[in-house]
Amino acid sequence: MSPEEREKKRRWMMEYNRRRKASSAKTAQPDLDALNAICGTRFRYGQQITVMGVRGTVSGALEGGYLLVKHKGRTYHINPHDAYPVINLSGTVTFDGWTMGPSGKLKIKKGN
Repeated sequence: MSPEEREKKRRWMMEYNRRRKASSAKTAQPDLDALNAICGTRFRYGQQITVMGVRGTVSGALEGGYLLVKHKGRTYHINPHDAYPVINLSGTVTFDGWTMGPSGKLKIKKGN
């Protein structure tokens, strides 16, 4: 296979994968829009969220009011009120007893 053919095939596969991802997002987003309207949330397809200390990706919604979340190849049904969007810190955040830096490490002050 010549370099030109390889590049043509690579571009075709990128376009194919983009279309496939867009198609799956179109089918999942209406369910998410309905869930957002009912629960007062703002989730979107592909969004990174944190649930019970675990990071996952929103992959859709169920009719019973649950959020579909993918984590390590498995899909979980999560209550939308238990999920929080992932926040990337640009600096150090300090509260009363603890400090968190951009790396995500939590430092807790011991004693007074």
